[in-house]
Amino acid sequence: MFDDALPEIPALGELSARELVDAARGWARAENAASARKLAVMAELFARRTGLAAEDREDWWVDPDAAVAAELAAALDLTQGLALAQTHRGVALRDRLPKVAALFEAGLINDILVRAIVWRTYLIDDATAMAAVDAELAEVITGWGPLSAPKVERAIDAIVDRHDPGALRRSRESGSSRTVEFGAPKDVPGITSLYARMNAADAAAMRARVEDLAHSVCEADPRSLDERRNDAFAALGLEMDSLPCQCGTEGCEAAGRRPARDTTIYVIAERAAIAEAVDASDPDSTHRLDDAAQRDREEGARDRGESAETGVTGAAEADGAGASEPDVAESAGSVESDVTGAAEADGAGASEPGVTGAAEADRAGTSEPDAAEPDVPGAPGCKAPKAPPAFIFGAGVTPNWLLAQVMDGARFREVFHPGITDPEPGYTPSAATAAFVRCRDLTCRFPGCDRPASLADIDHTVPHPLGPTHPSNLKCLCRFHHLLKTFWNGPTGWRDRQLPDGTVIWTSPTGHVYTTKPGSALLFPSLCRPTGELWPGDPPEPDSSDARDALMPRRRQTRAQNRIRAIAAERKLNEDRAAEHNKPPPF
Repeated sequence: MFDDALPEIPALGELSARELVDAARGWARAENAASARKLAVMAELFARRTGLAAEDREDWWVDPDAAVAAELAAALDLTQGLALAQTHRGVALRDRLPKVAALFEAGLINDILVRAIVWRTYLIDDATAMAAVDAELAEVITGWGPLSAPKVERAIDAIVDRHDPGALRRSRESGSSRTVEFGAPKDVPGITSLYARMNAADAAAMRARVEDLAHSVCEADPRSLDERRNDAFAALGLEMDSLPCQCGTEGCEAAGRRPARDTTIYVIAERAAIAEAVDASDPDSTHRLDDAAQRDREEGARDRGESAETGVTGAAEADGAGASEPDVAESAGSVESDVTGAAEADGAGASEPGVTGAAEADRAGTSEPDAAEPDVPGAPGCKAPKAPPAFIFGAGVTPNWLLAQVMDGARFREVFHPGITDPEPGYTPSAATAAFVRCRDLTCRFPGCDRPASLADIDHTVPHPLGPTHPSNLKCLCRFHHLLKTFWNGPTGWRDRQLPDGTVIWTSPTGHVYTTKPGSALLFPSLCRPTGELWPGDPPEPDSSDARDALMPRRRQTRAQNRIRAIAAERKLNEDRAAEHNKPPPF
């Protein structure tokens, strides 16, 4: 590398402003060179993992591309999608753009420019044209100077057009770019951004429907039009045909609570959080909570064959729609008495076998007193205890004022830390055990994955029947990582070991070790109390024979076939435009 002469952090205070700018440029060049080397390493591992030996797995749902991306994602602490995108970029630089890659390796161009080049040359399917574009780009790009992103794209397109006019990227102008995206980096707690790109006709119909709902309330409704539009959009997801008015006027024809739906909302919350969210003007609300909690204690006790007089307070579970595969348990919540806020809305089973309810919004939270305030309720100068926040699966910590918005019609049930218990009979965990595991884990337990536990499978770490159905042997895995663990396993694959406190120790195909803690370790540490040792020593080794390979879900088309089809379809768009443009005039 070339960073030996660059100043280190302790020396920065002695540099002039000019020297600082020079140092920033020097370290940026070093960063570019390091990025190039990282992508080259990823491309090399990709080539080894996806070679001829992996051809018989190309139609696997978790194919060799996905498997190597998972390996790199765990090593680099990336998401699966980002790891795969970076790996494919490294492969493109090595195989299609070697001259551009040399400039990147020297630190002369940055990753942003490289991404633009790889993307805008993606449709070139002729080796001669690709080599010509690579050579011309390498000759001119270092002389472009600072350019905006649109100017960079136009400059690249001009070179592509000279060598292969049919390879211009226009897909973002076509219907194939339709998308819906949830969440943005700037979202505040409790709020999720939504972006949709859709056909104009569909957008017009959606807008008309939202406007109709937004204007279905009376004139006394206190919300602004934008707020009503927002609530109307949410109402569409709840399959509502009207928007309940919030005017508070007795006898308002547009008033009313949200109607019952096919989905059930599971709320797990400490009493302080629930009480803060409940409408204080309703004197019967507390009694309803008491009645619901008592009913749930009785039902839970019947399930366990115990007395309902347990004396345990706190939040609770509710049973959800079960998945069609036995390894996916029913959704439920679980929390100890020091845990607050968790709600889950489970819909009917998802279309993919084994995936739990599709519409889930679970909440759970903690009760951690402020160290700066007296911790003895009722003491002189002691402030009232502050209600802890809620936690929404898939969204994170949420203020309690937002919890109130999902409580309407919710069913409250209690759940318990199971303690040191015996294994359950059979393969499928009970609703209570599934609830505990989901609320303990909060997300998929594979390194770096944040798929909500409410949408994940419940996996036996040591496969059943060798491994028992017990909290110390159960964890949440999203469907992708569940299949990865099941079929890319064995001495040369992924291995996992679970500790009684829910900690999972993963060993990768290369022998690297990654440890993941339950999501509740920071929010609800009481859920991470050990649930009992299952084996006196090391757990038994599961069978990793190839006989299970036939059970892996298959792709209708391989990833390579999909890529070829997508490139051909987009090139045809260019051909159709060219034919229309070159059509002779009608006179």
